[in-house]
Amino acid sequence: MSHITFKTPTFLGGETLHEYRDRQMCEPRWANVVQGVSNQDLDNNFEFLNNAVLNRSADKELLLTTTGLFGPIRSGTLVHLDNQASNFVVQNKRAPMNPEADLITRLNRLHNERTGLPPSKECALCVSGFWSAVTDGAGINGLDGSANVFGSTGQLICDVDELSFPLLTYGSTPKSQQTYLDTLAYFGGILLAPKEEFALGFNQDLWGIQYDQKLPQYITDYQFSATKAGGLFVEHHPFPHIWLPAQGKDRVFGNHTVSRILLGRKLDSTHEDDYYRTVTTQQYHFSMFEIPLDGSALAIRPQCIHNDSFTEGAQTVFLANTPANTVALRHSTPIKKMSAGGVSVWDLQK
Repeated sequence: MSHITFKTPTFLGGETLHEYRDRQMCEPRWANVVQGVSNQDLDNNFEFLNNAVLNRSADKELLLTTTGLFGPIRSGTLVHLDNQASNFVVQNKRAPMNPEADLITRLNRLHNERTGLPPSKECALCVSGFWSAVTDGAGINGLDGSANVFGSTGQLICDVDELSFPLLTYGSTPKSQQTYLDTLAYFGGILLAPKEEFALGFNQDLWGIQYDQKLPQYITDYQFSATKAGGLFVEHHPFPHIWLPAQGKDRVFGNHTVSRILLGRKLDSTHEDDYYRTVTTQQYHFSMFEIPLDGSALAIRPQCIHNDSFTEGAQTVFLANTPANTVALRHSTPIKKMSAGGVSVWDLQK
């Protein structure tokens, strides 16, 4: 999705920007949204932010809704994240000219340093599959129009029909904490301490979109549905992600947040079958991380493979206005036999 800025105040039919905005914001999907961005920022980025405001339902039951717009994290500034701030982003001052200290540089360095040092089988699941993007002609037809805020969904065809993802928690011991951080670093991720200051090092603003979702129904009834999301998705894109879980109970479903982020990394090894044609089967590592609910945030490098559907309750994800490469995990049909930390997805509740 390309960046959009409205350069004129009129639309088709003579509708002004404010009239268009007011009409859109009267739709039910806006009912639960807290506006934590300025009116000017909302106007200047309305098409993008409007597309990120969603209601996802199955059998008329609301399973995911947007509950806030926050930020942005602006390029070239030092910031920290705070759930108690009006826009969740505290702009401290202009960042010094030191690219080596940027968050993205740190994330890429961690990713590169861990190359050749894969996690143990207890910490990462290895999956063989074929990633076929929408641009390769693998788009899934007939899906719900709100299934992917970035556009269409391709397919990651796996050679198994059951996936059991290791679930890592930060824990209370130095050993468990180090295992968590080392495995996270392998994927190009870092745990930001509460109110930790950073400069992003990205050339676009990151906008905070808070989503509230209900488990396990959001995964079982929406993500797994052949006519809703087409299967649990994973994706990557040119911007970094940052997730900031809410603390306490969410406003819509009344649940305490449990934030679980699935991360993936493609291995260098490939296998070719040229019996009829050359097909490259790729291998991927996947691990799931539970974010501590103490004001910490989880950040990942640009192009890191990820999914955040296993979160129950509310959390804010910071994202930019760029295209994304999104695929659904499938065998012959959407893969439904999934577990996290040994717990079936059907039982994934707080």
